[in-house]
Amino acid sequence: MSTVAQLEVDSVTVEAGSRVSVPLNVRNTGEVVEDYLIDIVGVPSAWTTVEPAHFTLYPGTAQDATVDIHPPRSSEVPAGALQFGVHVVPTEHPDQAVVPEAVVEVLPYLDTTAELVPRTTHGRFGAKHQVAIDNRGNVPVTVVLVPTVDSNALKVTASPETLTVDPGMAAFADLRVVSTERLWRGNPRTLPFSLVVAPQGSPEVRLEAAHVQDPALPTWLLKALLAALALVLLLLALWFLVLQKTIESAAAGAVEEPVKQAQADAAAAKQAADQAGAAQTEAAGSAGEAKKVLDTLKPSGGAAPTAAPSPTVRLVTQPASGRLTVSAAAGRADSDTFRVPSGGRLTLTDFVLENTQGDSGLLTITLALPGDADRVLLRQALESFRTTDYHFVTPFVAPAGATLELNVRCNRVGTPPDQTPAPTSCSNALTYGGQLTEQAS
Repeated sequence: MSTVAQLEVDSVTVEAGSRVSVPLNVRNTGEVVEDYLIDIVGVPSAWTTVEPAHFTLYPGTAQDATVDIHPPRSSEVPAGALQFGVHVVPTEHPDQAVVPEAVVEVLPYLDTTAELVPRTTHGRFGAKHQVAIDNRGNVPVTVVLVPTVDSNALKVTASPETLTVDPGMAAFADLRVVSTERLWRGNPRTLPFSLVVAPQGSPEVRLEAAHVQDPALPTWLLKALLAALALVLLLLALWFLVLQKTIESAAAGAVEEPVKQAQADAAAAKQAADQAGAAQTEAAGSAGEAKKVLDTLKPSGGAAPTAAPSPTVRLVTQPASGRLTVSAAAGRADSDTFRVPSGGRLTLTDFVLENTQGDSGLLTITLALPGDADRVLLRQALESFRTTDYHFVTPFVAPAGATLELNVRCNRVGTPPDQTPAPTSCSNALTYGGQLTEQAS
């Protein structure tokens, strides 16, 4: 080993923001001239300086250097012991570098600040402040919050009352102020209070603040009530003095013409009634003359002939339903019909269509009226449904002799799963419903 390096102390203490020096002695025990480079390991390089950091030693000579350690006063510098080393490197024999070691202890320091925001609050019944506590020291600090008030008109509570703040961090607490006495009207009242922030191991901080209690009834409320009352009185006066007379005049003008028209209609009706009475009297006289003539013509002892009464026809309406079915091979068509009986009338309100096989084709429902062209009621592709129903608010009316027809043209026969043997023709049906009106038997 051609180099010997030694620190004069094994451990030192330093406060953050101050400086401590450690002497270093380097000796060249080799046989050649050596250049030496010195740097520090184990602590941040910004904390340390070496003077001189580069020098040359002849064989058998020594050099003293000074290692300065100066940690900044910052919460980023934690309190506690740190082991560091001085790296001494001979440039001719870098593999023979030596690292003497020592311990530096950074002492703790406390630096706590507090701020209360806002300093002044307004409210009718209370408000909320917030206190911010900053720990600018390098160790955690526990803070106790103690609110004090000057009168019994205000109650102040802190939540939480105790906080622990880490180095370089900030913590917040709520300060709730509640007015214990109600202020209904008048001028706002200022209620001062203070908050004592007591950090452990540091001087306490007193923060002054105030709460301005506003009256529960705002000053503009009475003015608003008076204005509303004045508006109501103005509207009443306007109604009785202007609007009421105007409305009555307009109403009288509006009904004058209808009243005149009604009177004219009544006079015309009275005249017509008088004429009808005269005609009735004249008819009664004519009837008397006719009776005398009949009595003259009637055989003695005989009775006057009477007309035969006309027959009475009674109709019966009852629910009616039916089912039309068709079966057609692929490429063919089939139809089924229902004819309304003579003397009857069918009102159709419901259709239920069935395509249980899933056939493809075209389904058409028509109503043929006597002496008229066929009327298509519904046309639908078979592949668009399996079972579907229709209900009509306005029914279809089929008179006597009309024919309801279901027609299906089969394009492709459906293939239901698990059906053996498979169907060879389309199979469809129509169930209709409504009411049938017929002569009673």
